[in-house]
Amino acid sequence: MAKARNNKKRLQSAYAVAKDGKVGDEITCPSCKTKFTKTNYQQAFCKSKGGTICKDFYWNNVTPSKRDNRTRISPASRAFMESEKGKMIINQKLYGEDAPCVYGGSGRISGITSEGYRIMDGVAYDEFDSPVYDVDIYDDTHPMDMGDAGDKE
Repeated sequence: MAKARNNKKRLQSAYAVAKDGKVGDEITCPSCKTKFTKTNYQQAFCKSKGGTICKDFYWNNVTPSKRDNRTRISPASRAFMESEKGKMIINQKLYGEDAPCVYGGSGRISGITSEGYRIMDGVAYDEFDSPVYDVDIYDDTHPMDMGDAGDKE
């Protein structure tokens, strides 16, 4: 137990030295003790082992809650992905379709127009996820429709 505690303290002190180093300084990786040139003010670990091996080793040994967490997905990202997955399941069950892939918006289909466009947040989207027209909740006619549906005399 004392050895693990000493290793943790050694890692933490080496990390503090690496973080305090300036860009361009030669610093030592807290995990593998490789010397490297710091290229970014946030950098504390080398990249000689490939990927994030040194960083993962450090955090797995210093923070017990992060032990063996190599998924690289933050809790916030995981929660967001779960909510998006839930929206997709609801859309599939209700409408048999996925929501339009557009930036922003609720991600939930609220209906299908008579032309087969998916309605999300009051906008009708075609099969290419392009917005076609704003949807009036009381009138399901396309704004460009000709005929007597919207004609005034």
